[in-house]
Amino acid sequence: MSSKQVPQSCPFHPQDPNFNANPFPVLKELREAGPVVYWEEGQSWLVTSHEDVIKVFRDNDLFSTNFMNWEHIASMMGASSNPVMEEIMLDNMMMLPTKEHGRIRRLVRPAFTPRAVEKLAPTVQKIVDEMLEEAEKSDSFELVSQFAEPIPARVMSAILKIPEEARETFNRFTLALLMSYGQGDYSEEEKQKAIQHSEEGLDLIRDLIEARRKNLQEDDLLSILIENEEKGERLNTKELVSMVAGLIAGGFETTVSLITFVTWHILQRPELKARIDSDPSVLLQTIEEVLRFDHFTKMGVYRYATQDTELGGVEIKKGQRLVVLINSALRDESVFTNPDTFDLERDRSASVAFGYGVHFCLGAHLARLEVRIAVGTLLKRFPNISVVQPPVFGFSPVVRKVDTLQLKLHHHDA
Repeated sequence: MSSKQVPQSCPFHPQDPNFNANPFPVLKELREAGPVVYWEEGQSWLVTSHEDVIKVFRDNDLFSTNFMNWEHIASMMGASSNPVMEEIMLDNMMMLPTKEHGRIRRLVRPAFTPRAVEKLAPTVQKIVDEMLEEAEKSDSFELVSQFAEPIPARVMSAILKIPEEARETFNRFTLALLMSYGQGDYSEEEKQKAIQHSEEGLDLIRDLIEARRKNLQEDDLLSILIENEEKGERLNTKELVSMVAGLIAGGFETTVSLITFVTWHILQRPELKARIDSDPSVLLQTIEEVLRFDHFTKMGVYRYATQDTELGGVEIKKGQRLVVLINSALRDESVFTNPDTFDLERDRSASVAFGYGVHFCLGAHLARLEVRIAVGTLLKRFPNISVVQPPVFGFSPVVRKVDTLQLKLHHHDA
């Protein structure tokens, strides 16, 4: 497209309830319209093809994660419902230039290697076991509220070794943080409470950091983050606070959605459940294929052009926003054979389910661990578990949020 042409807008309605339940026909239409298409209502370019998603992820300088580069940012400033958390978001490592992002990533990476994360397995297992013991008291089981949602909050609380007396403060902070990232429609009272809970939570995190500086602990995430050095540099308190906030926000929706979607897909497929029952390692392949086949994101991730450029045959102007549709890339026919087929045996080496390159999700191994233990233990403990009602989707601007997935445990039939 030449610079004289006005981009033709492509219809896209991600808040449509039907999109939540099954976005893939719409995403296919978008790919057919072009690898990069304009969405007038969202004032954004939609990046639909796998090839161009990779191009965007590869060039962090040209396609910045920092929303301050957006051409419409002036109209958005001050619109945040929680200025306390807005400041934390601006300090997040995702927002930093390539060099600074790389420095912090190298400092925190040792805490999130597969080997380091696997040490957390007993902690996660204990939390899951406790929750399923409680579930045994009834045959009816609502997966999201009774299981998927509490797990990441409790795991993060345990990993950070939040004192028992501060758990309620930490839980309120987690909810306030999710409200800030979600940008939902909240009352003034809810907004003020969120600000108060944010301030209390940040004070708690700062106090924990100072306590760890004076007394480092073994196999403790905060201690590892504090102690890691690169060329004499360590993370300062501001960077540590931002890192903890990012882990909570990034890990919560990912883990909740993945536990829910993986469980739903297994229970829809009796032959798959039978395979997992006889060989639990099949669950690992299942998790990866669910991530590819039915990715839980709604809007993907945002990037902002730092200069005029060309992508997918169209001209992108400096300051324009791109919505990188990961879920579309994962169904791209030019990369995945029969992409609309759920296939455990397929080659998934081109998956971008957890991002790509310098912004590959640091918490990916932790999310996989939590899902593996949560879903694996659920199926083993309740082998006759069944679906009572399919997923009921709710509102979220970020993910295809499942509000409820009603199950029957049948634990007396075992």
